[in-house]
Amino acid sequence: MKKSFARQGFSLLAAFLALPLGAALAAPVTIGGTVRNGTEKNAPLPNATVLLVRPQDGGKSQTLATTRSDARGQFSFPSRDLTDKDLLMVKVNRGGFDYWTVAFDGGNKLNQVGIKADPKKADLLVFDTTSQAIPLKYQVHHLAISSTEKGIKCVERIVVVNQGERTLMGIGPNKVSLWLNLPEGAKNVKLDEQMEGKLVKTSGGYGYAHPITPEAYGVRNALIFSYEMDWPGTLPWQRSVNLSRETVYPTEFFFVARETKDKDLEVKAPLLSPTEEQQLPIEGKMEVRLVNAIGAPSMPNMPAGTEPTPPALSSAKMVEVSVGKPVNPIFWGFAGLTIALCLFLPLALVKPKKGAKSQGAAHKKSELSENGFVSSQSFGTGDVSGASLLLAGGVSSQLSANPHAQKLIQQIADLDDLHEAGKISDTEYQAQRAAWKQELLNALQSPSPQS
Repeated sequence: MKKSFARQGFSLLAAFLALPLGAALAAPVTIGGTVRNGTEKNAPLPNATVLLVRPQDGGKSQTLATTRSDARGQFSFPSRDLTDKDLLMVKVNRGGFDYWTVAFDGGNKLNQVGIKADPKKADLLVFDTTSQAIPLKYQVHHLAISSTEKGIKCVERIVVVNQGERTLMGIGPNKVSLWLNLPEGAKNVKLDEQMEGKLVKTSGGYGYAHPITPEAYGVRNALIFSYEMDWPGTLPWQRSVNLSRETVYPTEFFFVARETKDKDLEVKAPLLSPTEEQQLPIEGKMEVRLVNAIGAPSMPNMPAGTEPTPPALSSAKMVEVSVGKPVNPIFWGFAGLTIALCLFLPLALVKPKKGAKSQGAAHKKSELSENGFVSSQSFGTGDVSGASLLLAGGVSSQLSANPHAQKLIQQIADLDDLHEAGKISDTEYQAQRAAWKQELLNALQSPSPQS
């Protein structure tokens, strides 16, 4: 059996042992307490095997002694000399899952995180287990997005609440306890290195295989995983990905967040709030993030009689979320000029038909203006609109059939972004842009390669 999710805190607990303390004076201490079954309304659990352990680095532990609980669920270990450097816990395995509680904290190191230990009254709550579906909900679902060279990276952080009275050990041959609805096109899906359990990929999508303890146990069930999404096309105006999903479980608080450096990423989510700056706890400190959210997480230790807040999102609710990166306005100015040249320059070169003089002023000879565009008096209204529509379709098909032109358009858009970000000098920018602009014009005027 892999180490339980509760043991993720062992590294933190063991780290307190390294804190500088005064003289460590040994004194005899007797450790005892009660084992209770949370599934049976906290009834005392008799004949349970109880281990006294010392947490160590890497989630490991050293077993110091073993005993059994009596008919009243009580247990006791022989007295032993302990110092203010000692940190001990008691453990019971029930149904293949390890449950823990702090039994002795010699230096009161855990007081700062609200954990107090009485070696004579260690209270160990355990639960029965199940492999059948039980009610789950997401207390918090955090979707963090950030830019990459080819698209975006997504990190999802989820806090899961088991609303039942049994520990869910997983369902089916893969022991899946949570089903995850990832967006289509997600790649490089990875479980965060600090997570236990494993991601399971099936024909129906991804699942998370790891026991989920009841809310009453008091240990947070968390899940962190990441994946990448590529922009769907190579052209700059195709920079948009769809992160929409149908909720699998009721969700109290769902939000999308990105760093201020990614403010150019536009989030469109009709159900969520408009983008606003929020202070969020990130790795132990508060940092500013751009947030779109719905709902609010339930708070622990709510006053008795307080009605629970209904989830912001019910299960099977479609949440539309798309993330795009607008094209640099400089590019659109350049693109407009290029398309205008491609549309109207050929009209200036059209030779008048014989007998044009007899057709009146609406068919005057084409005159090229100083800026290279056709004079507004050169054609009748019907001729100009018809020719424009015909040539517009030609340019569109020419772009789609000209990979070299598409590549040049992308290069120019990327160059504009680099210049706007101050990553290249004005001289280098102007020279490179002029060269690629000329190459693009040549590519658009050249015959398209035959398929």
